[in-house]
Amino acid sequence: MDFPDPMPPVRPTVSTSRRPYHALIALDPALYSTRPDQRLRAAQTLREKDRRALLQHADGWPTHSPAAVNAWLLLFTRKPPSWEDSLLPWSEGPPTLGEPHAGFFYPDPVGFWAEVRHWIHELMRVREPRWSLADSLSVAALVHRGDEASRLDFAREVLQPRVILFLDEPSWATSGITARQTPHHIKDPFRNGQVYEGFWGRTPDGLIIGKSPQHPSMHNLYDTADMNRFLRSAPVGDDDFH
Repeated sequence: MDFPDPMPPVRPTVSTSRRPYHALIALDPALYSTRPDQRLRAAQTLREKDRRALLQHADGWPTHSPAAVNAWLLLFTRKPPSWEDSLLPWSEGPPTLGEPHAGFFYPDPVGFWAEVRHWIHELMRVREPRWSLADSLSVAALVHRGDEASRLDFAREVLQPRVILFLDEPSWATSGITARQTPHHIKDPFRNGQVYEGFWGRTPDGLIIGKSPQHPSMHNLYDTADMNRFLRSAPVGDDDFH
């Protein structure tokens, strides 16, 4: 059984209070379903005219932030990008619909995006164990907040995510979200007694919230098996939807 929606239910038409919207479009409510498989199917079968109109709803999308426009999973970070290679400039592109965003495959030398892809796939397979990496990325987003605190509200309005994983303490601390938390920690493999703390929880209206014990860019400071256990402990499986 699904959670109650964390935001008002999607209406038969979509508009935006941020700016005049040139057209009202009829939408399949499954585009913002509590289930990622329904979001993906709805996105892949959307009529081209409605697809173009829906993508316009994401005008002004933040930089360095690959996303599907109806992402079920949102990764959010305050930390500015430190992975861009001067010899291979980042190529901005608007959010996608029903397919992975090319930004997830940026070949950065520090391995940040490889780790992000792994995290998304690992977490999504808790809910959809048979999914490919492409399926998982097709309903996911990563937003770099930078110094613009409003980006979280903007991302939530556009994407209507069901799960938000904060990648660092500052992004969580300034979110203004409250949640019942179950703490988790992972060990530093090189420093005895050093641990990194995170949590999973739910907001009163059913949104699943997590704070990662470490940032993906710091993958040399944690054991992959420990991080996988944290990701797999996310309360997103069928038995947790009640």
